[in-house]
Amino acid sequence: MNRKYSQEFKQGAVDQAGQPNVTLAQVAKELGLNPGMLGRWRFELSSHGRKAFKGQGNPRDEELSALKRELARVKKERGFFKRSGNVLRKGIQVKFLMVERCRDAFPVRMMCRLLSVSSSGYYVWSNRAPSAQAAANDALLDDITDLHEGSDGVWGAPTIADELNMKGIRCRVNRVARLMKANDLQGIPQKRQWKKKDSTQRPSDVANHLERDFSATEPHQKWVTDITYVRTGEGFLYLCVVKDLFNSVIVGWSMNSVQNRDLVLQSVLAALWQRPKGLQTILHSDRGCQFTSHEYQQFLKGHHLTCSMSAVGSCADNASAERFFGQMKRERVNRRYYPTRQEARTDIFDYIERFYNQRKLRKLEHDQSAESYSIKLSVKSG
Repeated sequence: MNRKYSQEFKQGAVDQAGQPNVTLAQVAKELGLNPGMLGRWRFELSSHGRKAFKGQGNPRDEELSALKRELARVKKERGFFKRSGNVLRKGIQVKFLMVERCRDAFPVRMMCRLLSVSSSGYYVWSNRAPSAQAAANDALLDDITDLHEGSDGVWGAPTIADELNMKGIRCRVNRVARLMKANDLQGIPQKRQWKKKDSTQRPSDVANHLERDFSATEPHQKWVTDITYVRTGEGFLYLCVVKDLFNSVIVGWSMNSVQNRDLVLQSVLAALWQRPKGLQTILHSDRGCQFTSHEYQQFLKGHHLTCSMSAVGSCADNASAERFFGQMKRERVNRRYYPTRQEARTDIFDYIERFYNQRKLRKLEHDQSAESYSIKLSVKSG
């Protein structure tokens, strides 16, 4: 039976063979060793010094090696957890996707153990052909991702579902929301917050003709207008818009560095240019001094516009205009920094004319085509 010798024993045996008046063969015989083996020990010790016989039966060396292996394992597990994020709270499908993504960097068995899933189950899942539903979800997810990126990350599930349906891709908002949540896609939610602001006295001959009824049966029947501000590096830029309640399109707008009557009159004039002649329109606003001014009131009377104003301290009476400003700032303005007013003007123009209005017109066209199709279908069936 082969014996095992510790590093300390080997060094001691070589030291004894080096004593004066003692031969190597004599020491080997006394210790029960082969003289050739003791000679190899002496050569290794002379060649490597203290590094000779490293780890050969030394309990402390074995313990150190075990600790090093444990440390390497813990570091690898910690590195995987850094990359896995909050996947521990997800379903088994998401965990398998995480293992698939990291399998080139970490052992599969280790990842499955840390995620509390079966490694054999992962291999079965990875070799399984995707189902028809999974393939449809992947195709839909590509469309969702394109729309989300195209909106600069501001559209949520309801808006994306509307866009997909307008493109002819039939899907429910719950399915879109589920796919977006599973792939960490989210829009910018609206903050529910109303702020009161001071108002002036409403003219005696002006009433609230809307009464919070923001629906319209035809274009240019009801308009709402309001003013907001945008911060820039040069100071405030004021924006006044006129919104058509029939299709929610901004039919008139104006921007200026000063909040005055000209700002309001220019936006209303731009809206009038879009309206056919001879129509009577209700134009609703709050009770800001620009809207209660004599010049503004005379301007409305001279252009077949019926003035409507909110009650005292009731910002909800003009909620439609406030909603547009909140949406614009949430989707664009609050995510930008404008060093100059001109840069703010350019970006706001892009948002109103190329982003917001275009989407509202597409939605109107889609709704009208769907309505005409249903009418034709009912006529045929009748």
